[in-house]
Amino acid sequence: MDDNFLQLTLKSGLFDIGDSDDRLKWLQQSVTALVKLLKKDYSLLPNYALVALDPNISDKEPILNDVEEIVTKYWKALRGKYPDMPKNIHRGVILNALIEVGSEDPVAARIIYLTSTNFYPYAKLGKEKDVVYTLLTELGEIAENNAIEEWSLIEEEPKLKLGSLKINDLKFGKVELDSKDLQEKLFAALANSPQGHGPQHGGQSSWGQSFSNKSSIAITESFNSALSELNKSLSPATLEDPINKFFTSFKKSLDDNLKSSFASIVAVERRSKLLWWKETLYSPSLKKSYREVSNPVLPILMGSDLNEQVAEITPTSVDYLLRDTLLILNEKKGEKIKFKDFFNSLTNDSTKSEVTNLLPEINESDGRISVTDFIVLFLNDKAKLKDFTERTGIKQDDEVSIEDLSVAIFHDLLTKRLSSK
Repeated sequence: MDDNFLQLTLKSGLFDIGDSDDRLKWLQQSVTALVKLLKKDYSLLPNYALVALDPNISDKEPILNDVEEIVTKYWKALRGKYPDMPKNIHRGVILNALIEVGSEDPVAARIIYLTSTNFYPYAKLGKEKDVVYTLLTELGEIAENNAIEEWSLIEEEPKLKLGSLKINDLKFGKVELDSKDLQEKLFAALANSPQGHGPQHGGQSSWGQSFSNKSSIAITESFNSALSELNKSLSPATLEDPINKFFTSFKKSLDDNLKSSFASIVAVERRSKLLWWKETLYSPSLKKSYREVSNPVLPILMGSDLNEQVAEITPTSVDYLLRDTLLILNEKKGEKIKFKDFFNSLTNDSTKSEVTNLLPEINESDGRISVTDFIVLFLNDKAKLKDFTERTGIKQDDEVSIEDLSVAIFHDLLTKRLSSK
């Protein structure tokens, strides 16, 4: 685990364990155990991140109870020292587990980063502010570098890298005709034919036929015997192994070149598709112009539509494309509204049913959820505005621009796709 980050957490004063080395060891063991849990199920990451970033999280938050079960396996007397819910200790354990999981896998880093940046503007951070900032900075860099690689264009001309075909240790056996045997057989072939004809009778006589038959058999047998010995001296592996190795290397080089070329084609196609989407202002899900969509529904619809058109791994620049597209449509550019006003306008909007089915269903559970999950519950009459602060940690009077709200929805939908794999 990252002891430097744990030391940063302790130095922040988020919680105090005194000078006890045992308590430090127990915390390290707790972080390791939580890391193992989160690695098994990435769908836990968004909710754990939201709890870790909120100093005002309720003591009744189920995730805090789950973390306490882990911590008390090692720190047996935890509640003897802290009779009340030691939520800052548990939040510290979560923060350390998150940075370890995210540092090892860019997909996990992206899930944590996207979720956290949605809530970060509304988090009332205190002593842990630098710790959270370090978490977001490090994981954000990992996520962005991974996205840039996914979307990059290969400018270098593809080249096949091939080695030389070398056949070593190829040895031929000695090829020799059995001259003595051949000589004897040729001499026998010169004998008179059964009809009594000899060389003096010429090749057209029965002797000529007899000689040609016997001499050809003698020569053939001698060569067959010699070549048979040569064949025995050659091992098939001597030729097969270097040839197979050469073509295996050739295939790998060809595959690598095709993969990089295909990645560039995909990257160009992604960019073209997004630019066309921005230029046309057309909703592929509702099959109409965004100009025909009401203001309360617009950020939900555009965040959902964009999510359907991009890969799970996207660079930060896609967020700005979404913002800029909304600015084209929004007359009150950049103006912020209170969350309660947004939900009230959504309640009174007769077209809100258009987006209800576009958002993914969620498993209803207690505890902290994202803004997008609350919107889903709200649209399906499973949550009331009065529940907003308790469920999301964001106050009803907190303000957000339509552009930022749409980006937050986009982020949440991406994290659902990433965490479900």
